[in-house]
Amino acid sequence: MKYESNQTGWLFIILISATVIVITFSYYLQLGDNPLSMNSLHLALFVFILILINFYKLKIRVDDTGINILYGIGLIHIKIQPDAMVSVQTVKTSWLSGFGIRITSNGMLYNIQGRDAVRINYFQDGKSKTLTIGSKEPD
Repeated sequence: MKYESNQTGWLFIILISATVIVITFSYYLQLGDNPLSMNSLHLALFVFILILINFYKLKIRVDDTGINILYGIGLIHIKIQPDAMVSVQTVKTSWLSGFGIRITSNGMLYNIQGRDAVRINYFQDGKSKTLTIGSKEPD
């Protein structure tokens, strides 16, 4: 069985891009009583662009080797081996859980959009863990 899904966080992309534009214009127009320095501009742009490339999408890949979860360009990568999985079920996440990477009462949540998700109970390093992955196609 092979499955692959990509979720793009368009709202996140728009908000981060708008923030980058506002910071850039603030620098060039020297807005405010204490305008940004060139070093502050570079640091802010670096941080926001780094955040953007690491969290703009969620890729879920299921195949014979297990479940792979990749955020953005893949620096954040979670892999679950098939023999480590105990149970898998579809769930609806609470709107309070939010989006992104979260620690919830039901373990870790990895989500970009929507409330539909797949909850996986598995063993890693001798410990029982729970992971919830947001998906537009949880079935």
